[in-house]
Amino acid sequence: MGTLTGNEIIVGLLSLAVILGSAKILGEAFNRIKLPSLIGEIFAGILIGPTLLGRINPEFAQWLFPTGARIYVSIDMLALLGVILLLLVAGLEVDLSSVLKQGRSVMIFSLFSIAIPFSLGILLGYLFPELFGSADNRLAIMLFVGTALSITALPVIAKILMDLKLFQSDFGMLILSIAMINDLLGWIVFSVVIQVIHTGAVQPLMVAQTIGLTLAFSAAVLVVFRGIVHQTLPWIQAHTSYPGGVIAFVVVSGLFLSSLAEAIGMHAIFGAFMAGIAIGDTPHLREKTREIIDKFVNNIFSPLFFASIGMRIDFIRNFNPLLTLIIVGVVIAGKFAAAFAAGSLNRVDMKIRMSIGSGTIASGAMGIILGLVALQYGIINEDAFESIVIMAVVTTVLSAPLLKMFLKKEKTLNILDLIDRRGFIQDMKAITLRDAIRELADTASVKTGLQSDRIFYKVLEREMLMSTGMGFNIAFPHARLPEIDKPHLVVGISNTGIDFNAPDGLPAHLVFLILTPLSDQNMQIQILSELSNVFLNEKVRTETMNADSFIHFIAAIKSQYTG
Repeated sequence: MGTLTGNEIIVGLLSLAVILGSAKILGEAFNRIKLPSLIGEIFAGILIGPTLLGRINPEFAQWLFPTGARIYVSIDMLALLGVILLLLVAGLEVDLSSVLKQGRSVMIFSLFSIAIPFSLGILLGYLFPELFGSADNRLAIMLFVGTALSITALPVIAKILMDLKLFQSDFGMLILSIAMINDLLGWIVFSVVIQVIHTGAVQPLMVAQTIGLTLAFSAAVLVVFRGIVHQTLPWIQAHTSYPGGVIAFVVVSGLFLSSLAEAIGMHAIFGAFMAGIAIGDTPHLREKTREIIDKFVNNIFSPLFFASIGMRIDFIRNFNPLLTLIIVGVVIAGKFAAAFAAGSLNRVDMKIRMSIGSGTIASGAMGIILGLVALQYGIINEDAFESIVIMAVVTTVLSAPLLKMFLKKEKTLNILDLIDRRGFIQDMKAITLRDAIRELADTASVKTGLQSDRIFYKVLEREMLMSTGMGFNIAFPHARLPEIDKPHLVVGISNTGIDFNAPDGLPAHLVFLILTPLSDQNMQIQILSELSNVFLNEKVRTETMNADSFIHFIAAIKSQYTG
């Protein structure tokens, strides 16, 4: 195609600056009002796309974003790179080992959370295929709608749980595990849809072969490539500069598996997602490295991608209120019905059921990406794509306030009521995570009357599922035990600091061991939330870490309650 002309370089760089700048400004603005930044980024695309700028000044819009020109193709390629990296980051969030270690209740919630919305989507696509696209694509439409209504936005849910101080709780792990399984199965199903479109296969035998190929690819990545990562990553960390070497390895791996997935008939983004799962599952990948990759993608490539979504279609001309209402209603009804049914089998109280329904309705970026790929392959029309985008935005916005409503504290919890001298360690001797849990368990044994080994192994087992390092030099190891009927709290101060694999990479100087009754999940949620509220105050945190006695420690906490 030749070298870019001076005018193409000017227009290309200016268009990228406009897209990224407007997306970041509006993304930050929406963050300020407690809404996900992706909504502001999509809205930026709507403003500079055919919906607004294209209507007000179509000549200028065509000059700045010349459809069909080489520059526009380059922008499209950057948007594709953005979505590949987004799926890579989403895969990194999937802790496969922790999912495999979960009990029966998680699997039941996960299967219901997929099966009921998927069935409703299949039925919707079968009865009304013309609402989504051509009736000739009925099978692909059915599978797409089922997948789109059942998939859950893992990154969005993780962010919501962090904001609500519930990320490290058992409840948070339950919702995260459900989302992990939903995403994994959802993308496997959708990769089958893509291959059906590629091959035109509608016969059961061909569909079975397509499913077999998808599962074989997934197994190869999760077994062979995952093993390679586990052996290779320590060498990379030892022989390359940190964190550049690891980041380069993660991105190159994602791009390679993306190209491989595309080459064998799947979509590139499925390869990126599977690469993320395989890499994220190794214990050698530090939380700090994950955070750096996440910031890199979410501050550069994510805004470019979501702004391009808003620029892709005319949101006024293609708005179908009936279809949008149906999709939003079916998603919400399906997720809550799934949570209610699974909760009935697991004998979970209504508040937790409704909270799980609230957490899993968020479709977020995953739903938007799914819709975009379906649009590109001609499975759905632009009306349906816009309805999918609106559904993703609405469910993402609703998830956090609904969670807050259902998890609202029944009474005010005062941390001071749980801390006494018997549960206070002035100067912890432990220097490793394992030794820290042992030291805390020994002290908790005196308070609870339980054997120290029993406490130690239950807390360590929970810690191996997901790190309880909060960041800000704090860690909250915890466990729920059937032998106790009230909560117990043990706190230790470590002068040297203990590595709890916190997202910010800082060692924990304040370590709180939380033990709550197995039958009362709400109590653990309340204690974690209250501890976070108290100790995210920098003054309280500094004074308690430097406390030279139990009295001074309590006095520092009292200042938070009394002002």
